[in-house]
Amino acid sequence: MTHGLYIIASLLQHFGVRRKSKRMTDAAFETHLMQDGEEILGAYCWENTEHIEEITMQYWTLRKLKKGEESLLAKIKESESILAAAQEQRASEIDRANDLGEIFLDERTTLFESVEELSKDRDLIIAEAAQTKKRHAALKMKVKVLQEEDFTQESPEIQKSRHELAELRETFSNDKIRLEIIDSQLEQLKDQLDQIQGKIDLETGSMNGTSEVFSRISKANRDITKHRADLGIIREEQATLFHDVGRFLNINSTRIDCREACQGHGLIQEQTRLLQESIELNQKLVDRLS
Repeated sequence: MTHGLYIIASLLQHFGVRRKSKRMTDAAFETHLMQDGEEILGAYCWENTEHIEEITMQYWTLRKLKKGEESLLAKIKESESILAAAQEQRASEIDRANDLGEIFLDERTTLFESVEELSKDRDLIIAEAAQTKKRHAALKMKVKVLQEEDFTQESPEIQKSRHELAELRETFSNDKIRLEIIDSQLEQLKDQLDQIQGKIDLETGSMNGTSEVFSRISKANRDITKHRADLGIIREEQATLFHDVGRFLNINSTRIDCREACQGHGLIQEQTRLLQESIELNQKLVDRLS
């Protein structure tokens, strides 16, 4: 909403055209757009904010997170290269074994696929358990802080947090049980693989490297899953900090240092500023009706 439209809407209110619901809807929608715009603005401009004192903590935290992000991306790339090479080697060995008995080969391939699926499930459970552990630690800290702030044990906030802690403990316990079941299944499948591999080796004597190749594939998949989970955590932190930086640059868009930080991205800064202005005008109209 522009100032011109605000004046027209004010006159219409004076003559009985209220439209309060529309004003509130418009303000909510524009708030969502503005928050997205602020996050984008922060992502583009944070590297230029080192000398802005009010957001220097966000700047240095983002700088640290960027190094962590680059390190994880390099590790993912390396693990993917290892995985591709191991899969190619496995495919080559399978091709060389085409003359073996079809029964052994089909059974071994089926077991390989089962082990890979179970390994992926295992990695996923481990990643979920790590997230559950982080959430549990955060909630314990929340309860501790609330208690220090003199909240009673019966307060809704503490009761809700304790209920969530109990649910997280149950989730973690269930994950542990699922993990033990998968580990047991993997051991059984690997024993079967060893038996089949022994039979194949007796036939050809040329497939001794298969178990090693499988181990490399399993480890590479496990590493990729872990690194991607860690990368997701970093990017969540970055998104929060990007919004903090973008919010500050938006609110202080008239400051020289903020304008300098947004050089090359002034259009985004101007759009977020106009959205902020429109939200305030819509809110004024709603307040007049109240």
